[in-house]
Amino acid sequence: MKDSLRRFQVEKISAEGWEEEETSVIAEKPVTLFLNDKEVVTLLATPENLKELAVGFMLSEGWLQENKPIQRVEVDPGGSVRVRVNYHPAMSEKLFLRRTITSGCGRGTIFYNVLDSLGAKRIRSAARISKEQVFRLMRDLNQRSVLYRKSGSVHGAALAEGKKIRIFCEDIGRHNAVDKVLGAAFLQGVSPAGKILLTSGRVSSEIMVKAIKRRIPFLFSYSGPTDLAVDMARQTGVTLIGYVRGNRLRIYSHGERVGR
Repeated sequence: MKDSLRRFQVEKISAEGWEEEETSVIAEKPVTLFLNDKEVVTLLATPENLKELAVGFMLSEGWLQENKPIQRVEVDPGGSVRVRVNYHPAMSEKLFLRRTITSGCGRGTIFYNVLDSLGAKRIRSAARISKEQVFRLMRDLNQRSVLYRKSGSVHGAALAEGKKIRIFCEDIGRHNAVDKVLGAAFLQGVSPAGKILLTSGRVSSEIMVKAIKRRIPFLFSYSGPTDLAVDMARQTGVTLIGYVRGNRLRIYSHGERVGR
């Protein structure tokens, strides 16, 4: 259990004022799976029950046969799981070899190593935002979330500039909603660079990657981030703000852009 949580010092704004506090962030780790000594996939997951994760994933993919035994499963503390069987697994190497499966809704897939983004060029922005702007933008996001109010089963995302949301989309997957927003921006000839990305969902590393790749310096969410997302935000220059609810929020990185 302790490996699944990390503690971070964050800045908290509430009706009582501005203060620092320590908070828990769910862990997100890359776990590389090997089948008969062949690297087949990297999953982003909470580091618990990795043996079960590896076997269950391979069964779901059809790589393992339920009526045949597994010779052994070895969990490496460094972040890999090796599964060995005495038969030839049924899998397409072209499709599955060395891919990364994200932790997102709908099990989105990215074909690059998420950790590569940690070496991305730092985002430098002189833009500043007030806490009132953060609250206002997130309230606007909520007001636009018509499908959510009707079903309670979708995520919303938006691209904002200054005090105004320019593009808003909803989808059952938080990654899909963000992708829709960024796709709409591309089609409309709107550059996301220097703007604000809003999301209703958890900020995991793959969401952070989308912001970093588009040079977005602000990322706000109703929910919280994973530890890898916090690390990436701090290293690449993204102001990451989570748990924006009512008159409260938590700043996980680069709070110098938030006016006091």
